[in-house]
Amino acid sequence: MKQNLIVCTSDVHGTLSAYSYLNGLLTSNGLSRYKSAITTIRNHNDIIVVDNGDSLQGSPLMTYALNNHVKPNPLATVFNDIDIDYVNLGNHDFNYGEEVLLHYLEDLNAICLTSNILYKGKPIGQTILHRINNQNIALVGLCTDYIPNWEKPEHIKNFTFLDPIDTLKQEIAKVSADQIIVFYHGGLERDLNDGHPTEKLTGENVGYEILMTEGVDALFSGHQHRSIAQHIHNKPVLQCALNAQEYMVLDIDTMQPKLIAMKAHPVDESIENLIKPFDDQTQIWLDQELGQIQSHDFKIKDAFQARLHKHPYVSFINQVQKEITQADICGTALFNIALGLNKVIHYRDLVLNYAYPNSLIVKQMTGKILRAYLEQCADYFMVKDNQIIVNPLFDEPKPQHFNYDMLDGIDYTLKISNPIGQRVVELKFEGKDVKDEDVFTVAMNNYRAAGGGNFHMIPECPTVMEIQRDMTEIMAEYIQDKKIVTVDHHDNIHIII
Repeated sequence: MKQNLIVCTSDVHGTLSAYSYLNGLLTSNGLSRYKSAITTIRNHNDIIVVDNGDSLQGSPLMTYALNNHVKPNPLATVFNDIDIDYVNLGNHDFNYGEEVLLHYLEDLNAICLTSNILYKGKPIGQTILHRINNQNIALVGLCTDYIPNWEKPEHIKNFTFLDPIDTLKQEIAKVSADQIIVFYHGGLERDLNDGHPTEKLTGENVGYEILMTEGVDALFSGHQHRSIAQHIHNKPVLQCALNAQEYMVLDIDTMQPKLIAMKAHPVDESIENLIKPFDDQTQIWLDQELGQIQSHDFKIKDAFQARLHKHPYVSFINQVQKEITQADICGTALFNIALGLNKVIHYRDLVLNYAYPNSLIVKQMTGKILRAYLEQCADYFMVKDNQIIVNPLFDEPKPQHFNYDMLDGIDYTLKISNPIGQRVVELKFEGKDVKDEDVFTVAMNNYRAAGGGNFHMIPECPTVMEIQRDMTEIMAEYIQDKKIVTVDHHDNIHIII
């Protein structure tokens, strides 16, 4: 007997192939496996196929393709082959700017659902009434409206981001449907069992509130990369892991949600063959030898220790930022999955370590704001059983290790047993204590400069310089220019109990 299903991916982050860009080996994820899944499901069921955003950015293939304006868009090519019905937009889909995003949507056969984002005053997507099994199913697409807090202003100058709750209520009022299914590229801000807040209620994630909105029958969420398939107040809510590791399925008749691992399906070689021309170009780009690095071991063996005791790779990024900007102080994070660098550096090393298309910004910052910046960084740690550990909020519900910065150009000590907000116990610049009224230039990526990661003290600081180029490109040119890179690594950060 045929079932009536909604099948949905989210946070694919450019993972088209089932083969690793690290070592070329077969993995358990990728859209080529998803093609096999959809083909099998379609043979036995009536289905609606949706992608819930953050699919453009994230893989080396898509990084190469989007930076070089490769046409047609590889992701759109794959989604068209899979025959996706609808897409919703996510925050990272704006990372390469308006032209790239619009070309992606033009290349897609799927219809965009996103109704709370306006392009030049008009919604970029629309609510759809999809008829299946003699039912009218309203499909409403929403995206977190927190994007202006992260994105480069020039990427979103023609876009307006409306409150998703207000938009949802307006869309519900417009339609007459048997069921209203919401696709929200955002996460759940409250505990799934008792409803208490699990994060600062900034508005970045409002999935719980969406699910509680009158008229909503089910919610597909995203952004946090969590594996969720359950009921909250008798309504199904779903979310899946990132990088096409799994997909979501909702039985429209029984309203039963479930997750299915991509590894349950074989690789569809037609997809691998489809992306091969794009992949061949990407591999040539990744295999470029840039130079060599000396003076330290730049491989990251323990990510926690690399943050607790600033790793030489971090010093390398800050050194590049320092040389490019001549800022007094430079700060950077170690991203969630950081591998470090081989002695001989290829473009592949940089792309796999620095996955985001961040640019460089220099802020003018007082000593008082600098201290507040470091206090926010110090939130990353806590003390348990007389040991320093990662604050669980940076692991759950979403890993956010990229929201801990390490700064060079200053010497500072964080005492983690002190109350939050009172952990910076020593702060020196050129051997002298930093005073509140002192003024510095501080280099960082555009995400942090916009306040991303709850660094609300930074956007108000005057901008001294903007370098509108990707950090991977900046680092690559730095290495090529030096040929042999020596990093001046300082043990300037002291984390104590």
